[in-house]
Amino acid sequence: MEEQKQFEIQGGSLEKSLSGETQLDLKAMVKEAWELSKNTKTAVLHGVLLLFFIAIIFAWVLQSVFGITDLNVVPPSMMISLKVAGVIVTTPIIATMFLLGISHSVGIKPRFLSILKNVMGSVLVILLALLLVAISDVGSFVGSQISVLLGMAVLIYTNLATGFSIMLLIEKRLAPSQCVIQSLRVFHKYWMPLSMFYLIYYCCLFLGALSLGFAYIWIIPFFINMKGILYRELFGVKVRSVKDKPKQDETVFHA
Repeated sequence: MEEQKQFEIQGGSLEKSLSGETQLDLKAMVKEAWELSKNTKTAVLHGVLLLFFIAIIFAWVLQSVFGITDLNVVPPSMMISLKVAGVIVTTPIIATMFLLGISHSVGIKPRFLSILKNVMGSVLVILLALLLVAISDVGSFVGSQISVLLGMAVLIYTNLATGFSIMLLIEKRLAPSQCVIQSLRVFHKYWMPLSMFYLIYYCCLFLGALSLGFAYIWIIPFFINMKGILYRELFGVKVRSVKDKPKQDETVFHA
């Protein structure tokens, strides 16, 4: 007999967030994210190590194949090509890490590689990432024509305000344009707590560098899980449950 399946939404919803009904308790979320990170950091660190390995390969190719040791002397056209290539290669890994954070926030602990295989087949994820980079670069360039500080402010704003776009695509399956729009709308509603979260995170990254990167073993998994919790509370997560099978491994995340 075919198993009966039901779906439930854990956390908040886009509608509640846009109407300002969602309450973000950052203190409680930080505590939850830290507890999650104790048992889930290994999966996230798989993505970190993979990104580090890709960065080494890129650096080797630039130096050995193109003879480039200083990025400041790279022609603009080549820099654009390198950026596009970097986005195409790294986006599936970053999206997988985001999806891990969402999954952890609802009590599911999938394997990194099993998610990566599914995400790598999505062209929309890469197209959305390229769109976000284009928006960020164009906005920053236009702003910098007026003032360098304005250009930096626009760059920071676009990166923060569109920060949930990829998560919306892989979990809600919205159109790429809608992912950007809804992320912007929710950020504007909750810009104060979200900005505070990002500020604390970047301060932690700076302090982590003083430990020669050793502290990143805890900082990055914490950030991924914290962002997953924020997503859950602001947008809600659709979870598929299988009746009569209460075990956690048999409750799967629906993406």
